[in-house]
Amino acid sequence: MNKRETTILVTDSGLGGLSVFADIARQFKEKAPFKKITLVYFNAWPFPDKGYNHFPDMAAKANAFNNAMGTMAKFNPDVILIACNTLSVIYPFTDFSRATNIDVTGIVDHGVRLIYEHLIQTKDSRVVIFGTPTTTGEKTHKNALVKMGIAPERIINQGCIDLAGKIERDPFSKEVSQMIDANAKQAALKLGPPKEKVFAALCCTHFGYCSDFFATTLAGYTRADVLVLNPNIRMAHCIKKAAAQFSFPKIDMKIVSRVFWEESRIKAYEKLLNKISPQTIEALKEYSWNKDLFQVT
Repeated sequence: MNKRETTILVTDSGLGGLSVFADIARQFKEKAPFKKITLVYFNAWPFPDKGYNHFPDMAAKANAFNNAMGTMAKFNPDVILIACNTLSVIYPFTDFSRATNIDVTGIVDHGVRLIYEHLIQTKDSRVVIFGTPTTTGEKTHKNALVKMGIAPERIINQGCIDLAGKIERDPFSKEVSQMIDANAKQAALKLGPPKEKVFAALCCTHFGYCSDFFATTLAGYTRADVLVLNPNIRMAHCIKKAAAQFSFPKIDMKIVSRVFWEESRIKAYEKLLNKISPQTIEALKEYSWNKDLFQVT
C-alpha cells in the first residue's frame, strides 16, 4: 500500500470486529502513511436471527461468505481484514479465496501467533481458546500451534454456544455474564489441576468486549494467574506497514449491513467504543442497511 490513498475494509459477522475498525481509526487519527483513508466496515451477518454457526455444513457457510466477499470486492479495497475467527476459518473454503488479487488477512493467523509467543515465553503455561463452535470445531488454532511445536495438552478448546450472538444483541446483559461464567467453569474442568499461568485467548471478536469478565471468572475457577490474549488488538496494528508521514489525514468511514441494527444495540456499542473512536460511533449511527447487500442462499 505504497501510495497516498488507501481503502481498508474490515468485515465480521456482526459488531464484534467494530473494535478492530475503531482501533484502526484511532491509530490513524493524527498521523498515517496515507493522506486519505477510506475505512469500510462490512457486516457479513447473514440473517437477523442466526449466524454462520447455524448453517448445516461448511459448504453452506462458504457459499454465503463467498457471496459476501464478492460484494466487498466492489468497494475496491486495497486490503480486507477478516476480523472474525469464524469467517477466517470459513474463508479458505470459498471460491473467492482462490481467485482474488486483493490482500486478505484473517484474524486467526494473528491469534495463533499471539498465543504461540506467550506459550513459548512461559514454561508450563496453558491456554484456553474461547471461540464459537465453528472456530473451535475446526481446531484451526490448535492444529497450527501443534505444528509450530506446542504440545497439544497445553491447548484447551472451549466452544461457546450462542455467546457471540448474545453479546451482539446486548453485551451488558446478565445472560452474557452467566454464559461466560458457565464456559469458564467448563474450561477450568478441562484444564485439570491448577496451573501457575493460564492464558485466555479470546478467539471471537465479540468476546473482547467482555475481556475483564473472562479473566476474573476463569481465574476464580482455576486459582491461576490468568492473562487475556486479544487478537483484535494485534490485527488492528497489523495495518501500519509504512512509516506515518501525513498529519491529520482525511478519514472517510462507511458501515454497511445486510441486517437491521436497533437503536438500543447501537447505543450499547457507543458505550464500548466512543472513547476509542467517536468518529466510528457517528458512522455507526448513519450505517447503510441493505437487506440485499449479498445473497445468502
